[in-house]
Amino acid sequence: MSEEVVPAVKALIEKDGEILVLETEASDEVYYVLPGGKIEYGEEAEEALKREMKEEISCSIEIGDPVGVYHFFTGPKDNGDQVVLTVFEGDIGQQEVDITDNPADEGIVDVVWMRPEELIKKSSNSSLKKLIEDYF
Repeated sequence: MSEEVVPAVKALIEKDGEILVLETEASDEVYYVLPGGKIEYGEEAEEALKREMKEEISCSIEIGDPVGVYHFFTGPKDNGDQVVLTVFEGDIGQQEVDITDNPADEGIVDVVWMRPEELIKKSSNSSLKKLIEDYF
């Protein structure tokens, strides 16, 4: 059993009342997540978020205020690392989102724009649901 705490960052990108969400597949399950990822050793949070946005959605991002923090556990039966995600407001303007140029194999299959209540309904992460509920 691993007991590492892994820092990560995510972006809450809102446009016309909808949130940019990545549809991902892992272990035959579908997950709906905000774009972003792990902070590399020595990297500032904002620097990591800018890098992750380029990698995952091929967009530059203007980073706003912190929204909050949520977490999840990795591994079977949630007995792996604990990933702690700091969420920032983000703005990508009118850029075209493109998930086809991601150098990492992250299981991203689609980009969808969801109303907050739809994300709350479809997400399996209670910590993320609470963050979205509190924000909106």
